[in-house]
Amino acid sequence: MADKLGELDFSLHTLPEGEVGQEYSDEELSDTDAFLIECLAWGLLQVHDIKAPPVDVREILEHPLPIFKRLTLLELSLGLYDAAYRSCLDGSRLIVVDPARSRVTQRAGMARELYVAFCHSQRAIELHWPRREQPHAYSDFFARCLLMPAAWVQTACAETISLETLAARFDVPIQIMTERLGEVARRHPRSDLRESLTEALFSLKEPWRDRFLDFVANEFLEKPQTPPRCFP
Repeated sequence: MADKLGELDFSLHTLPEGEVGQEYSDEELSDTDAFLIECLAWGLLQVHDIKAPPVDVREILEHPLPIFKRLTLLELSLGLYDAAYRSCLDGSRLIVVDPARSRVTQRAGMARELYVAFCHSQRAIELHWPRREQPHAYSDFFARCLLMPAAWVQTACAETISLETLAARFDVPIQIMTERLGEVARRHPRSDLRESLTEALFSLKEPWRDRFLDFVANEFLEKPQTPPRCFP
């Protein structure tokens, strides 16, 4: 492992978000891009058979899908950062997490960098994944989607519980829970993308595993602006 650490690529495109000028923000996400990111997060949970909060992000990283080629989780002191994605000269990839950070902070950091790893994958290139060249622009949004899926949030809110109880159930800070509640309330896909998109995004009964596996196995997006065709 010491040799691998010596090979880490510390180029700008893999530095944590704090060191890179963020050209885009969550507010600038189109409905289609937001839908794709929600689908990616929800699909990962279904493939890994994670059915309820809190989400075990370590489980996802320790058993990565084939699209995350040669991806390994490593614990290492990072100083200013809670987690970071790194590529090595031998082609392997690392998500490094600082074990000194709180468990809640580690989970959010690992979820964020998992999205960065996806954006660096060959599959993201083939799919013309939105903003893959600036993965940290949308990585926080993905982390919120992964830790607090829209369907679970809606189900939990239907029980009329407090914000503090919600945050505890999803094991996230209250501030992040508040952000997610706002996203779930306002990010409904546009009506011109058909009602089925809303159904697919917020329904717990959709065959997400099959659709997600189809999505990563086949090229559904011919152009970056093309609406997703994997959800008829």
